[in-house]
Amino acid sequence: MVVTPKIPDFEREDLESLAGPVLASAADPEDAASAFGTMLSALRARGRAVLLVVASAESEAARARLRELGASEVRFLASPEGRPEGDETLVARLRLIATEFGPATVLCASGPTPGARALALALAAAVANGPERAFVLCAGGAIARCTTSAGALAIVRPARDPALPRTTAVVSTWNKKEDLRANVEALRAQTLPFDDIVVVDNASRDGTAAMLAAEFPEVRRIVMPHDRYGACETFNIGFSSVTTELTAILDDDIVMPPEWLEKATRRLALEPATTAIVSTQVIEPGTPASYLASKAVNEERYMSTFRGCASLARSDALKKAGYYDVRLFIYGNERDLTCRLLNLGFRVLQFPGCHVFHKTPFGIKMGKRSLYFHARNAWLSMFKYAPAGDLVRMPWLVVSKVLLRGREKEAEGTVTDATGTIGIGRSLRETPGAWWVLVKAGGNVLLNVPYCLKHRAPCRAPDFELPLH
Repeated sequence: MVVTPKIPDFEREDLESLAGPVLASAADPEDAASAFGTMLSALRARGRAVLLVVASAESEAARARLRELGASEVRFLASPEGRPEGDETLVARLRLIATEFGPATVLCASGPTPGARALALALAAAVANGPERAFVLCAGGAIARCTTSAGALAIVRPARDPALPRTTAVVSTWNKKEDLRANVEALRAQTLPFDDIVVVDNASRDGTAAMLAAEFPEVRRIVMPHDRYGACETFNIGFSSVTTELTAILDDDIVMPPEWLEKATRRLALEPATTAIVSTQVIEPGTPASYLASKAVNEERYMSTFRGCASLARSDALKKAGYYDVRLFIYGNERDLTCRLLNLGFRVLQFPGCHVFHKTPFGIKMGKRSLYFHARNAWLSMFKYAPAGDLVRMPWLVVSKVLLRGREKEAEGTVTDATGTIGIGRSLRETPGAWWVLVKAGGNVLLNVPYCLKHRAPCRAPDFELPLH
């Protein structure tokens, strides 16, 4: 005869109703013990397989403690040094674990710490689109239950701080369905929730629209009639649909850790109304260690541009500045917009206190299209906004800072605000017909001189820098 241990705040009939296998998660062994008590042992006594996933690092003491709780298998998510391993894909990793293990019941410990809240949100997001399962949240002795299809995220998501402004995430996408799925999953799992998520789909042909409709019904989808729109125009359509105080400007192939929005929002809230944008840190494949370790990247400072793949902006400032210049089509649009913001008295703050993982490799994207628009748009923007003296210096800077920049210097990832110019030397060396691409870009610049003169408004704000400074 099996003697069932007493389980605080969890009646025997409730325990009997939990089908197996059981996937349980907690931030660390102590959170697991506090939330689950003897529950895991009792489930095992009833023949349920129990997999316990913890966010902390593995150690013999931790493994022994968790086995005492009754788990049949334990997995650790952090490295031996205690750092999250691959936290850029936390939701995806938990979804993979759930897919492999196939639980009928998911137990989630939610403690008061940010790490515990983040793990609970990630787990809820990971199982939201899978098979229907029982989802049980154990927090401070209280129990909440639902099915994953009935809103696991709703019972896990913390109460919103009413003092913080509300935010809409705006994402422009084209044929990156899998990257976009990981992105939106991470948006779902923020410790400070987004009030709205807008995805502008540039007529993708890979099933993006169907995936969003099936898996993320809460996302507002704007599908373009064809795919010949530039990123500037599709982002502008998203920006113009925003009704919240803040707008998160996001690429489709980024994944943010769970605390990104909360940290960026709290930092922007400390700034005066004249700070229009908080530009957060971006980690990309191939980023030189010297770049990541540099003081210029790791200190707060006001900048002459922002990272368009992960920044938080005041919606009214974007509107006043006129959003992106659609004539630029793609690339260099962030600096162009910043010049108009600076002319209106706004500033852009670099904030290294939170980061995202960007799947696009570090530096300029290789290829003729990228080279053409980077070269063309730098000149178009500066013809519009650079003071006359700076325009005179630009040809020399192009030669000395780009064309004559050696491989070793470029490989170091020399830190300037002009991250879009890093790798142009390599692009010139490796792109077939690169010099002809530059000739065509120069010809288009000449054709656009009347447009630039019509919109010319030299920027003399202290934060202004040339893109090749």
